[in-house]
Formats: sequence, structure tokens, C-alpha cells
Amino acid sequence: MPAIAAAAGVSKEMLYASWGSKPGVVQALLLQALRGDEDAPALEQSDAVEAIRSARTARTALELYGELLAKIEPQLAPLLRLLREGAAGDERLAQLLERNREDRLAAMGRFAEHLAARGALATGLTVDRARDVLWTLNSSELFELLVEGRGWSPADYGRWVAALMAAALLDGAGAPDGA
Repeated sequence: MPAIAAAAGVSKEMLYASWGSKPGVVQALLLQALRGDEDAPALEQSDAVEAIRSARTARTALELYGELLAKIEPQLAPLLRLLREGAAGDERLAQLLERNREDRLAAMGRFAEHLAARGALATGLTVDRARDVLWTLNSSELFELLVEGRGWSPADYGRWVAALMAAALLDGAGAPDGA
């Protein structure tokens, strides 16, 4: 907390008064990364997610989702990496990390249900399996590997993830090309 306070140019006491603890600060930063603006609605109530829900085709919905990931992950991935590293030595951070994973899994379950309700899932693909595929492919770890580790642009990453999701989830989508 002293290092965070110094970097932010505020007192340690102000950090504790505003967010209560290290997990409180991390949670606030995660919400900021997901929303983009403190006053913006929760991600699932955002215009971007509404555009995904109302997309004309499932493929278009996945393409829009890939674009959204490309916008969010540059801010979100470093915070989740920090959280993963901190969770090893701090039970409160470990609980926050687990809650983040559970929330992401639940959100991907809702996305899979949306695709299923559209009749878009590949024949024989269950909602649970679609949820797991979405959850895995939207992980910050994948972003880190390709963008931070291999030098892909966030836009290339978003397009590739969307194509891979389509190939894995939709009938007749075909395998995606590389970035």
C-alpha cells in the first residue's frame, strides 16, 4: 500500500479510507479496467455488450466480442497478473481472484446461453461446454501469451479469438487463420 500511495501521490491513509484494503484497491482497478470510466454502467449493461446481444448473426456477435476483448485486455491483463501473483501470499487476494474467475465463468455461461437461444451452437455442443470454451478463450493469460509474449496487436488478438470462438462453437464456422 505504501508503494501504491506513493505512485498515486496520495497518503497511505487516504488509500485505506477510500478502498479499505489491498483487495479493495485491486477490485476498484479491475472495475475501472472493465468499465473504462468510473461512471460507466457495469460491463453487462454497456452499449458494447448490448451490441453483441443484438447482433444480427452469432458470428457478428463473436466478432464484436473479440473487439471488446481487444479494448479491455490491455488494461485488465496486467491487473489480473498482479492479482494472480499476489494471491499466492495473501488469502484476501486469493479470494478476490477466485471470485473474478467465478464471475467470468458465470458471464460466459450467460453468453453461451444467448448463443444457444439463437440456435447458433454447433450440433451436439452443450451450453456448459460452450461456456467453458468461451471462458478459456477470453482469459487474460491467452492475451498475455500472444500480445505481451509474441507481439501481436490487441486488434489481431481480438480478431483471432473471435474466429477461434466461432470455429469452436458454431456449425460450419471453419478453422480460423492466424493473425
